[in-house]
Amino acid sequence: MSLSYSLPDLDLRAVQWRRRIVLAIVILFVALLLPFVCAVWLHTNPLLYAQIEHAGILLIFIAIFGRTWSALHIGGHKKATLIETGPYSLVRNPLYVFTLIGVAGIGAQTSSLVVAGLCTSITAAVLLFVVLKEEDYLRAKFGAAFDDYTRRVPRFMPSFTAYRDVEELTIRPKIVYRTFLESSLFLISIPAIDAIELARHYGWLPDVLHLP
Repeated sequence: MSLSYSLPDLDLRAVQWRRRIVLAIVILFVALLLPFVCAVWLHTNPLLYAQIEHAGILLIFIAIFGRTWSALHIGGHKKATLIETGPYSLVRNPLYVFTLIGVAGIGAQTSSLVVAGLCTSITAAVLLFVVLKEEDYLRAKFGAAFDDYTRRVPRFMPSFTAYRDVEELTIRPKIVYRTFLESSLFLISIPAIDAIELARHYGWLPDVLHLP
C-alpha cells in the first residue's frame, strides 16, 4: 500500500526531525560541559546539594509516568483525532511538558539550579518552535474544533479545573512501550552524574565552573 503525505504533513515531519537534531546537539553539549561543572552547594551547603539532586530524581520519575500516561491517551492518533481527554484536558502538549520536567530533573542531578534552568530553557525554546508548527497543522486539519480546544486548554501551564477522562481507552501497546522506554532514558543521568562526582572526588576531573 502506498503512502501519500500532504505538504503540511511533510513540513511538520521536517520540523520534528530538526527538533530531534537540535535536541541531540544540546544533549551532547551539556554532556561535554557537565564534567567541568560543580555546584557551589557542594562545599557551602551539602544538605541543599543533596536535596536538589533528590528533587531531580523525583522530577525524572514524574516525567516517565507523565509521558507514559500521555501515550496511553494519544494512542498514536494525534494527527488523525483531536485528543481532549486525560492529560490532554489539562494541557495541550503534555508529552512536551513532561519532557521539560524530565530535562529539569536531569539538570538537577548536578545540584546546580543554573544548569537545571539552562537545560530546561533551551529545551523549551526548541519545543515551542515545534509546538507552533504543530498548532498550524492541527488548526488546518480540525478548524473550529481546534480553536475551541485552544480556548479551553492552555498550551503549557496545566489547568486542573477542566479535567476530563474516558471510561475506555483504545491503547496501542507499541506506542506506550516505546514512550516508556524512551522516557526511561532520563534515568541514565543518575549514574552518569554520580560517576562524574566520583571522578571529581578522586581528582580525575577539575572543577572549572562553580555555579549556584
